[in-house]
Amino acid sequence: MLEILPETHDNILAVRVRDKLTIPDFDQYRNMVRDLMLKNEETHIYYEMVDVDWINPVATIENGLFDVIHGLDYGRVAMVGEKKWQELSAKLASTVKKHGIRYYDLADKEQAMKYVLEGDNPTPTP
Repeated sequence: MLEILPETHDNILAVRVRDKLTIPDFDQYRNMVRDLMLKNEETHIYYEMVDVDWINPVATIENGLFDVIHGLDYGRVAMVGEKKWQELSAKLASTVKKHGIRYYDLADKEQAMKYVLEGDNPTPTP
C-alpha cells in the first residue's frame, strides 16, 4: 500500500509504503515522480518502508529502469526502512541517482525527512 505523506509539496514527494507493494502502487509512485520531474529541475524523495514483506518483482524491475533513465533528475533522496534488504536495495539504487540515496533506519525517520526537506545545511530559524 502506498501512502502520500503531508510533506509532499512543490518539488518534494514523501511516501510511506506498507505491507505489499504491487504494480499499481509502483505505477502511482512513478507517475507522481515523473510529474514532479517535468515541473522541477530536481525532485527530492522521502521513501519510508514499514512492515514491507513483499514487492512485486516486475514492478521492481520497471522502477529500476525508470531510475536509470531519470537518475540525473533526482535531488536529495532518503530511504527509510527496517530490514537489511532495504538498506542493500538503497545502496544498489544509489548508484544511478545524481546525489545517491541516503539510507536511514526507521528510528531516524525525522532526520531523513529533514535531509530531504532542507538538505545538509538547513537555514537557521530566527
